[in-house]
Amino acid sequence: MKFVNSIAIAGIACIGMLPTVSAILGTSCLSALKAANQVPELFIEHLQREACSVGCEPTLQQWQHALKGQIIGELVEDGTAFCNAPEAKEAITDFLEDLMLGTGEACKDKFENKHLCHDPESLDPFLACVRSKSQSAVMKSAPRLFRYMSEARCRKAEEYFTGDQLWKKDFPEHIQKYLSECREL
Repeated sequence: MKFVNSIAIAGIACIGMLPTVSAILGTSCLSALKAANQVPELFIEHLQREACSVGCEPTLQQWQHALKGQIIGELVEDGTAFCNAPEAKEAITDFLEDLMLGTGEACKDKFENKHLCHDPESLDPFLACVRSKSQSAVMKSAPRLFRYMSEARCRKAEEYFTGDQLWKKDFPEHIQKYLSECREL
């Protein structure tokens, strides 16, 4: 019971701090962090759509290798250019690696021995874990990103994380190498 009370108190304290954080960072930055929290789940959704349609059966290990080896670096280049924040490349790379790779690693026991094109309902426990772990990854990385944040950049970051530039142009472009090799892995 004490643990539950501690969580409730911490939650109330955090909610109480939102106006202060919002005043310091601005509402656009809070929206950008919220959008970043959704990136791992959206990544999985888009990877499923792209990979399954060409006959790939991506395992957790395969897509994490592709992410680390190629995709994150290219998306950082695109994202920092889109947000006009080239000096933030290293911090954003660390952030995305923690968000994408760390979240997948923390939830791998829920993935079991499946692949992303497996029965979608069987992946629900994995996706639920990803949702919960991504929030803590965003909060852990946020302080390092604060010095690069401004209202204008945060608006652009939110637009990038949720918009067509990332999900209809950059991501499909950068996943092509994986898709061309996936059946050989």
